[in-house]
Amino acid sequence: MTTDRQAALGRLRPSRWHRPLWWANGLAVAGLLLAYIGTQVSPAALWPLALFGIAYPWLLWANVFFIGWWLLFRRRRAWPSLLAILLGWSFLAEYVQPFGHTRQPADTRQPFTLMSWNVRLFNLYNWTHNQQTRDEIMELLRVEDPDILCMQEFLNVGPGNPLMVKDSLLSSYRFTACADAYTVHARGDHYIGIAIFSTFPVVAQGTLHFPDELNNLCLWADIALGADTIRVYTAHLASLRFGDNDYQFIRSLEQGAGRDSLATAGTRILRRMKNAFLRRSTEVAAITAHMASSPWPVVYCGDLNDTPMSYSYHELRRAGLTDAFVESGRGFGNTYIGDAPSFRIDHILHGPQFRSWGFRTLPDELSDHHAIIASLGFKDP
Repeated sequence: MTTDRQAALGRLRPSRWHRPLWWANGLAVAGLLLAYIGTQVSPAALWPLALFGIAYPWLLWANVFFIGWWLLFRRRRAWPSLLAILLGWSFLAEYVQPFGHTRQPADTRQPFTLMSWNVRLFNLYNWTHNQQTRDEIMELLRVEDPDILCMQEFLNVGPGNPLMVKDSLLSSYRFTACADAYTVHARGDHYIGIAIFSTFPVVAQGTLHFPDELNNLCLWADIALGADTIRVYTAHLASLRFGDNDYQFIRSLEQGAGRDSLATAGTRILRRMKNAFLRRSTEVAAITAHMASSPWPVVYCGDLNDTPMSYSYHELRRAGLTDAFVESGRGFGNTYIGDAPSFRIDHILHGPQFRSWGFRTLPDELSDHHAIIASLGFKDP
């Protein structure tokens, strides 16, 4: 072999200290592609794909890192990561929006604002601060003053209880109608469920109960907007049901120590995640089937408990719904504040009859979820 050919092969082959990075790059590319595939495949068929969807932000950053690395040392080797990111470019828009827009489009009519918020029972079980949290939430609602308000993990209490919210919203705010449903009757006069408050008349309402999930449900309300009627769905879908041991294990990983073994805790957490993936796919199937029979234009909002890189979220998108964050939001829009990593798991989506503008994720930390709000209007015919 000539010296020139040996030199050429040396340039093509990664050096010994680059070889592990090249294999890691391959895994990062494969993980990103599997995340894309997971949005199309039901967890009932292959649930581990959903794990790659949750890992999407880290897989994306890993591929960005490898692009930068290979551009410094071996430019041709940046192509696999670059092509993988370009292949899923549309998914990136579901996680970050650079601009957003706040002005009402000229071709829209009958505008209204809709706010969705998982209020975590108004901090009921924080005995020393629940009244303060309830009052601060009520003040924020007064400031934002939405036309339609959807709340998950809503708490309704009896007359005279200082945590009363429903009667206060209907008597001291602009809201004139309420559709609500409850899955839990806790001690005394505590009812836990989901609610839609509206400044417009509610002409009909109903619920979708999920057979395998007694604590979660979907509520819909037909709301008259002048001569038009819309159907608003709000839902709280299956959560991961992490317990204290699970959150302690997650925190211990961050701190480098833990009481549970990786195998024991990891198996338990994976089992919970699998169950949640399966339940949510079933719940979303029931919701989209119900939407298909709606006689009115549809708006969906609520705590999906799933990220944009998930089968459940994309089932809603495949049902013809547009994500208001993608259409008019700005930034990353993460909504979850709890111990697990922050994701955008609360969504406002709407049918093709609408356009949205001014989507915002509110910064206030009065629950383990940020509230989200957007303006919507009918497209002119």
